[in-house]
Amino acid sequence: MKATQDRVVSLHYTLTDDHGLLLDSSRGRDPLAYLHGHGHIIQGLESALEGREAGFSGS
Repeated sequence: MKATQDRVVSLHYTLTDDHGLLLDSSRGRDPLAYLHGHGHIIQGLESALEGREAGFSGS
């Protein structure tokens, strides 16, 4: 299934700073779930996920 308009997308994330210091992560918790295409997450992240298939891994 692809991340497209009106689909519920769930993902695990790891957020680090420029030095690699861990700022936040969903690992060990439930994944972040949101309704794609409605601006519920940062616009750049939502755009980067558009059309991605389940199982995608990226940075």
